[in-house]
Amino acid sequence: MGLVHDGAVDLGYSFGFDLTTALTVVVSTTVLYFVFVGVLALSGQRLLAVPTSLELALFTVLGAVVGRSLLGPEPSLGAGLVAIATLFSLEAVSGRLRTLRSRHAEERRSHAEGRADKDRAKAVALVVAGRPVNEELRRRRVTEVALWSVLRQAGIRSYAEVALVVLEVNGRFSVLRTGEPIHPSALAGVRDANGIRARLEGHSTT
Repeated sequence: MGLVHDGAVDLGYSFGFDLTTALTVVVSTTVLYFVFVGVLALSGQRLLAVPTSLELALFTVLGAVVGRSLLGPEPSLGAGLVAIATLFSLEAVSGRLRTLRSRHAEERRSHAEGRADKDRAKAVALVVAGRPVNEELRRRRVTEVALWSVLRQAGIRSYAEVALVVLEVNGRFSVLRTGEPIHPSALAGVRDANGIRARLEGHSTT
């Protein structure tokens, strides 16, 4: 059985320190762990890569100071075991947090890429209500010559006859004439369908 000294329980003859000392080691280890991690985050990579003699000496001394400080005023087997257990626990928690942070960042990146891919996969309007959408024409690298080639094949003689020209996902062009009602479902899969529908409705009322 353990002995009691001044209200603290002795952890045993082989460990040689009480619960107060164990708590001190845990707190000291935790504080020094974060201090050491902070030092490594600031300059550890450079020190480990190409350290100068002075930097290597300082790094060694720092490690020795941290190692000695972990064990308290009277180093013992028990203090060493508690310090090691605390260090492994802190590293396990830190590793878990790094994994979660990395996974979260990966999910955000995948979500952003997925939205971009989804946006790119939509058909785009190149002419709306008789007016070319110059931004989309430049983005899709469709020249006026190429656009008019498509319009002529559809029997279009002027932009006034065009309600909508859509560049489909498969690379083909769809041409819808003015004077013919366009059902909302006809804009399914087209980017900014609501805005296009509003422009078409405004054009039909003028």
